[in-house]
Amino acid sequence: MAQISGLKPGKAYHKIANAHIYEDQLELMRDVQLKREPFASPKLHINPEIKSLSDLETWVTLADFEVEGYQSHEPIAYPFSV
Repeated sequence: MAQISGLKPGKAYHKIANAHIYEDQLELMRDVQLKREPFASPKLHINPEIKSLSDLETWVTLADFEVEGYQSHEPIAYPFSV
């Protein structure tokens, strides 16, 4: 949006509300999840030719966006709680 509006880009934040950790998941959370070091934030590159909302609606494709430097930890197989 900053690119097509001419405004300065900012940061996006995500908030998880009402997350649950159950008793049978506590050990993995404490001993694995909380001990992981976060990776550096990835960068999103957007085709500089995108100039308007009309561009987004007519010709822009996924190829016009590139994520650089994304890293993820191995998944944690948390047990399913009922």
